[in-house]
Amino acid sequence: MQSIRSYLLRESLVSGLSNAVINGGFAWYLSAGRDRLPILGGNGVLADFIATAVILVFVLSLIVLPLQQKHAMKKVTVGAEPPLIFLKIFSHIAIRRNSIKALMLAIYAGVIALPIVFLVFIAFDVDGLSRVQYVLSKSLFTGVLAGLVVMPIVYMALYPVRSQPVMSVKES
Repeated sequence: MQSIRSYLLRESLVSGLSNAVINGGFAWYLSAGRDRLPILGGNGVLADFIATAVILVFVLSLIVLPLQQKHAMKKVTVGAEPPLIFLKIFSHIAIRRNSIKALMLAIYAGVIALPIVFLVFIAFDVDGLSRVQYVLSKSLFTGVLAGLVVMPIVYMALYPVRSQPVMSVKES
């Protein structure tokens, strides 16, 4: 059995690196013939990154949640209580079915990624990317995103928070 910290690190690295390579390959293939990609607009990098964030997190969650629910408990030494940040941020998601968890995580990813990616492009005064810059930035973005989203997924598998039953008052 390994510690939760080492398990999370390994799972995050595997997910992040594999998604960076896969999405970088797709980005290279799909951007063929385009020398410069604009940041804004329907075909812009910003719209692409946000759509990728939502789709990536949704699909990754649908795949990884059941796998982690099967395998994580066998591989990890679990403490009595999950981390406080998990309880505060994700406990309302953890009580749902896997498909709802995946959808909620995907919506969070899109809502959180939009201002962050937009501010990064503004901070660096970027109005467009070359094909190579696009592929590298998309690989970095998807790798970091995939690595980060694995953490709440693993915690949801290890600590299946359930809603508490409502106590009924017996009448005498």
